[in-house]
Amino acid sequence: MKYIGLIVGLILGAVGMYRIDYVLYEGLNYFGKYVFFAMFNLFVLWLFWFFYKRFEGVLKIAMPLLLGVVLLLVGYKFV
Repeated sequence: MKYIGLIVGLILGAVGMYRIDYVLYEGLNYFGKYVFFAMFNLFVLWLFWFFYKRFEGVLKIAMPLLLGVVLLLVGYKFV
């Protein structure tokens, strides 16, 4: 039960990051864009882990879930 927020948040975040990457990929025209995308996506994954490890109780479930919802909404706003 304690991993449910992390798992659902990661799924929502993955959908949001796919939408964000899909929009940004066409706009960047330089060789380092692959490094940018890799580091940006790793940073977002690190944020999920940070929010999961930082908080206790209900916030341990809610914070990764809220981050996933925010990424999903931002991803759909871009498209």
